[in-house]
Amino acid sequence: MLPVALKELLAGMDAWTVVWYRFLVAGLVLFFWLVIRKELPNVMAVSSRTRWFLLLASAGLCINYFTFANSLNYVNGETSEAVIQLTTLFLILGGVFFYKEPFVGIQKIGTFLIVIGLVLFFHDRMAEFTSFENTQTVGVFIVIISAIAWTVYALLQKQLLSSFSSPQILLLIYVFSSLALAPFVVPSTLLSLSQLQLGLLVFCCINTLVAYGCFAEALKLWDASKVSAVLALAPLFTIGSLRIIVYFNPDYAFSDRLSWLSIFGALLLVVGSILTALMPVLAQRNKALTADSRVTAN
Repeated sequence: MLPVALKELLAGMDAWTVVWYRFLVAGLVLFFWLVIRKELPNVMAVSSRTRWFLLLASAGLCINYFTFANSLNYVNGETSEAVIQLTTLFLILGGVFFYKEPFVGIQKIGTFLIVIGLVLFFHDRMAEFTSFENTQTVGVFIVIISAIAWTVYALLQKQLLSSFSSPQILLLIYVFSSLALAPFVVPSTLLSLSQLQLGLLVFCCINTLVAYGCFAEALKLWDASKVSAVLALAPLFTIGSLRIIVYFNPDYAFSDRLSWLSIFGALLLVVGSILTALMPVLAQRNKALTADSRVTAN
């Protein structure tokens, strides 16, 4: 639901300020929570290498938040949520390149489905991508930058978890981002928001806490690949919610009115993302079952 809320909110507040409020509120809540638990992070207790990783991860998530919000000035929620699924592919490729993780055959099929899904999703808009003077082109390009930035954050978080807990990492990122964005924001625009826009801003701030809090907790209970597979369902929720809005409000402006072929492309995108994300778990399980059968046979 985040792209839907952000699209409406950007009519009354610029992307810099929206993202700043999200980081500020989430940072304050997380700070007091860690104070109560006496778990505030000590940045000086870690190596300089870890601090550099923390700085780069903070910059990555900050850029991701801003560019994703800013992209909605150019494209609607369905498009932004479809393109941001490239994070699954980028994360897998990053794991292969930096952590020497395997890239098995079905992951290649998943990658192929992601590409075909994107082509079908944009099948009726391909001609619009021939020039950067077109807003669709600019918006999609910004979302791709957002996906790359998030991948940088996610790959570095894997390293940072050996020195900090997930809430500690997020607090440090929120503090960094709030300070980095401060020179560009106009906090007073809060006073000019309508009641609906104010409610949407509150929702976006809560989303920052709840979404990443649940993400961190899920990683404790599940494999990262399984969590990524569930996250791949996000475009279906975005497309579905906008379909419902348009059904009840046919004049709603912030929807792409996707054709069935584009929706089929989105489904292929989701299936490809799930296959790409889940294969390491399935491969590991098959390996374990094979080893158990050998032990039993012996």
